[in-house]
Amino acid sequence: MGLSFASARLIMGLFFVYSSSMSNWLIRIPDVQHKLGLEPATLAICLLGVPIGLVTSMAFSGALVERMGPRRAIKVGFLLLLAPLLLPGFAPTATLLFFALVLVGLGMGPLEVALNVMADRIGRSIGRTVMSRCHAFWSFGFMAGGITGSLAATYGLEPGVHMVIVVVIALVVGEALATRLPMANVGETRESQEKAPVFVIPSPKIVLLCLFAFGMLLVEGGIADWSAIYLRDVFGAKPPVTGFAFTAFGFVMAMGRLAGDWLSMRYGAVTMARVCCAIGLVGLLAMVLAVEPILVIIGAGLTGFGVSIVFPLAVTAAAAREGSPAVNVAALSLLSFSGFLLGPPMIGFVAEVGGLRLGMATLLLAGGMSLWLSGEVRPRKAGSTPVPAKEAVTEAA
Repeated sequence: MGLSFASARLIMGLFFVYSSSMSNWLIRIPDVQHKLGLEPATLAICLLGVPIGLVTSMAFSGALVERMGPRRAIKVGFLLLLAPLLLPGFAPTATLLFFALVLVGLGMGPLEVALNVMADRIGRSIGRTVMSRCHAFWSFGFMAGGITGSLAATYGLEPGVHMVIVVVIALVVGEALATRLPMANVGETRESQEKAPVFVIPSPKIVLLCLFAFGMLLVEGGIADWSAIYLRDVFGAKPPVTGFAFTAFGFVMAMGRLAGDWLSMRYGAVTMARVCCAIGLVGLLAMVLAVEPILVIIGAGLTGFGVSIVFPLAVTAAAAREGSPAVNVAALSLLSFSGFLLGPPMIGFVAEVGGLRLGMATLLLAGGMSLWLSGEVRPRKAGSTPVPAKEAVTEAA
């Protein structure tokens, strides 16, 4: 069975299941904090368990996916992620919560790499990229998980029990979808399999591409975690207004990803990378300089479009570079996801010294770096996702 448009729908569904399972946990963090009586600093240390585990697993996930093949790695990856996701809700102490979250991070790596590699292979097989739409479904799953998690919290469902329900549903649906995926063309990567290193760090050939993604993912993580607090503490906003900036950010990001494949095919990857980063910087500046909550909300929406297709463009570019696509995607994720996970504590540390507005302003530096490096998404290897003739000239594809 070959890769087809039906395969594209399956991989989009898998992105949805993956993100919704994670966001169900994220929305219950305040309840776990309250149950364990954790101070903010202690909670922050516990939450570092996920990035520690993720960065560690990303270092070898590329080789693992290369050897197993993306279809099998997706099936195994869901189990590796969802089994540890049962633990944080039942953790009786801060120490055990930290180690539970390390295991969650370790499980994320293989699944993250396998999903992106499969999405790239499907896109190349059908002759059009589907990466942005896959990440749009990741955004939709993130919002859906937030809704179900909020309902569970509203009706007083214990975090541990809640996550048992989530894990069972996600595992059944995820494995069912993954089983229907066709086997990707293993033969096309045989050479790279022979050369795939066991332990991956970003190579000099893609390190600037990694930094391009790192900057805007740092912005994404910062807005996702701090926009509601920013509205509350700086502008005195009350619920539900405190959630409007995050809602605008997430909604516009999802819409941008839905249109991202068409936009990048029509105008070129480099052009869209530059446009998105520039719009993201405008949105950030509006948030930092805002004098009314409405400007923060508008700025968050603009920033959502700014970050929307940056990572999908970077993944497509990494998979098209010389060497193993799985190893390249793992190396990209190793560095760029560090930005997503380290952005929130960075803002917190700066805010502790100079206030939250200054903390948000630090995101401008990260966004500016991504704008400067946006040319790194240009395809550089034959066999990458086909592009129209017009783009082939303008982008030297």
